[in-house]
Amino acid sequence: MSLKVILADDHPLVAIGGSLALRTAGINVVATAKNADELVQLLREHPCDVVITDFLMPSESQNDGLTLIENVTREFPDVSLLVLTMIDRASALHAMLARGAAGIVDKRSPMDELADAVRAVDAGETYLSESLLHALNEAEKTATPTTDMPLSPRESDVIRMFVSGLSLGEIAEREGKSVKTISRQKRDAMRKLGVDHDSLLGQYARDHGLI
Repeated sequence: MSLKVILADDHPLVAIGGSLALRTAGINVVATAKNADELVQLLREHPCDVVITDFLMPSESQNDGLTLIENVTREFPDVSLLVLTMIDRASALHAMLARGAAGIVDKRSPMDELADAVRAVDAGETYLSESLLHALNEAEKTATPTTDMPLSPRESDVIRMFVSGLSLGEIAEREGKSVKTISRQKRDAMRKLGVDHDSLLGQYARDHGLI
């Protein structure tokens, strides 16, 4: 059964090109939206697995892109959200992930990257285009990680199992939960730890005594 996606972008060429790339990769684009308000309405009408949305779109009810991310992830917790953007400032990327984005795709990347990103976030992974990951890693070198938000026992367990080598699917099976539930617990833990990508999680867990 193919993945179901809703794609939102106010630029027609992006919407058309992205839809074509996804369908060519065997992913079902069930609807497209041209603004934030239309996106929310379509999400209420069309069940989907992943929503891909431009970060900056016209809206009468959403104040900005961060508000859109927050509202969508709160109202549709079982839908993974991918952001499309040309923004590469580390602070902005941190904010998108902190508000609930499961991944961020650089608009300057080839369109066929969208299919890889969709499959990754649907599997519970955090996805970042290589250029954006580089921007975060460069910022990480000069930043001092801080956190005063303790992990819940469940979040700690999920992180320990993940960094020990278990996939999210294996953790879900072991815990008797859905993959999306385990993925959400993992993302919540990563936000508390100030870690934005899976590649940084193992080292952070070792440094901070999680394993």
